[in-house]
Amino acid sequence: MLRSAVLQKLTAIGEAARGLDAAIKARHPQLPWPRIVASRNVAVHEYFAVEWPTVWPVATREVPTLREQVLDVLRAEFPDVARRCQEKD
Repeated sequence: MLRSAVLQKLTAIGEAARGLDAAIKARHPQLPWPRIVASRNVAVHEYFAVEWPTVWPVATREVPTLREQVLDVLRAEFPDVARRCQEKD
């Protein structure tokens, strides 16, 4: 169940990145947009190709860094949303 939950959240992150406006992505090239979307694609379309030993390190090491990077994007693009996100912390 834990695997499923973690993978679902990673998929949601990838889905959000996939749907993000190209202009916003272009203004923030420091984020690995293609990699984020590619990981979503593997999880959704090639579920049995998911490499479970890499999922947990991504979730526990890379996602916290990504969260901070996304907050920086939100601060630049959508300051009200960024404030609301930070209030929830």
